[in-house]
Order: sequence, then C-alpha cells, then structure tokens
Amino acid sequence: MTGFALFLLRRLLGIVVLIWAVTVAAFALFRLGVPSQFADRQINVQLGVGEPASWQYAHYVLRLLHGDFGQSLTVGLPVSTVLWRALPPTLSLLIGGMLLWLTVGVLAGTVSALRARSAADRIVTGAMLTAAILPTFLVALLLLGVFAYTGFLWIQPGYVPLTQNPGAWLGRMILPWIALATTQAGLTARLTRASVLEVLGEDYIRTAQAKGLSRRRVIWVHVLRSALVPLIHSVSVGFSTLLGSTVIIDQAFTLGGVGQAFLLAAQADDLMVVMGTVLITVIIISLASLIADICQAVVDPRVRLR
Repeated sequence: MTGFALFLLRRLLGIVVLIWAVTVAAFALFRLGVPSQFADRQINVQLGVGEPASWQYAHYVLRLLHGDFGQSLTVGLPVSTVLWRALPPTLSLLIGGMLLWLTVGVLAGTVSALRARSAADRIVTGAMLTAAILPTFLVALLLLGVFAYTGFLWIQPGYVPLTQNPGAWLGRMILPWIALATTQAGLTARLTRASVLEVLGEDYIRTAQAKGLSRRRVIWVHVLRSALVPLIHSVSVGFSTLLGSTVIIDQAFTLGGVGQAFLLAAQADDLMVVMGTVLITVIIISLASLIADICQAVVDPRVRLR
C-alpha cells in the first residue's frame, strides 16, 4: 500500500473516531446533563423506554449505521429529511463565501505587498484590518440595514434554490457571502501580504529577476506558489471559523440552512435534530481539513503525506 493510501486510511479512520466521540459527548449532554423533559421523552420514545443510557446510545449508533438519524418531534419529519432540505442553503453559503474570501484576501494581500509602503498599500491594509476586526453579526446587520434603506429589491433575505431561479439565487446569496467572507478575507490578506513580502526577499527571486524573467512570470510562477503554502494551513483553520459563522448568517438572512435548523432545534430541545446537525458539521470540517492537507502536499513538495 502506498504512503498516500495509508495516510488517507488513517485520516478516514480518525474521522470515524471523531464522529463517534462527538456522538458520545452530545448524547451524554442531553441524556445525563441538564435535565429536559422533552429531550428525555424523545430518548424514551425513539431509543427505548426505561432502558439504561448505554443501551439507548448503542441503539442510536445502530440506527446511524443504517442511515437513520431519528425523528424530529418538533416538525414531525425524519431528521434526514430536515438535513437534506437544509444542506443546499448551507453549501451555497459555504462555497460562495469561501471563494469570495480567498479571492479577495489573496488579491488584496498580493497587491498590498507588491506596492509596499505606497498609498495603495496603506488603503488596502487599513481596509483589511477593519474587515478582520468586525464581528460577523455586525457586518450582517450593516448589510441588511444598508440594502433595506436603499430598497434594492433584487437583493433580499431568504433562500431560493439555484435550480429554481439562478438570478434570484444569486441575489439572495450576495449579502450572505459578503458577510461571511469579510472577516476571513481581512485575515487572509494580512497573512498573504506578510508571506509575499518574505518570499520577495529570497535569493532565488532575485536570481530569477537577474536572469531576465518577466515580472509577471516571477510573481505567478515563483512568488505566489511559495507564498501560498502557509496560507493553505490557515484555510483549514479558517474554514472551521467560517462554518461557525454560518449559524449567524443563516439566522440573520433566514436562509433555512443547517445553522438555522440547529438553533431552532436547540431552543426546542429537539435532540435528534441537534445530534444530526452536529454530525453533519463535524463531517464537513473533517473533510475540509483532509482536502487542505492534500492540497498543501501538492503545492509544497517538501510535505509528505504519511
């Protein structure tokens, strides 16, 4: 078996163990933690009345292995149905927000580094520093207030499926994408600026310039490839923060995603929905971290996946 296959097998087994640990912690919180008559009733109805907590947990895990997340008592639907309906808004928010975050962050940081100590550098640095310290909920409220005041009807809260109306989908997602990406874009821009400046001072960059290579080629081929290596790890960490922010954005713009489903379920002590949303979140974060590690190995030949 190759080194990459062993690495992938170990990471996937680690994800399985992490999911198991999360189910134990979440189940124990509801079953043995803060008393809740509604949560206890769900456990008794769906996992066995009067059974020991260990047997009820084993019953829950066996159902999970068969793809059964349980039944939501607040909406009267299977949890799998609730999650299936909530995933499209969340994935739309995450993918679009992440693309905007990385595009703006890397471009702004690169421009700032290439024009260090200029007026453009000071303007970009100030804007990105402001973006980095703004809380996500405040950005969301500011955006809602500005566009509600201007009355731009194409951009509204709520979610419209992409397959139903692409134009309306784009209009409903622009503000959430901006609110989600703002803080992370500011942090990425600062990290990109520092990384690009460090690479520009390397001897091999001066050698490439002395050989007569065009400035564009030096930047794209030599500078950016080396400068982006430390960014990949930060993307993995930032993605977890980004996913946490989706709960705020989801609620603020009434997208009906996983974050909003989690908040509503937590307020109603809907145990099965809470467990389902937590599991989906852990899986998404774990897979994103795995992809980031693979990308880092592809970009940086010094990294070996073992």
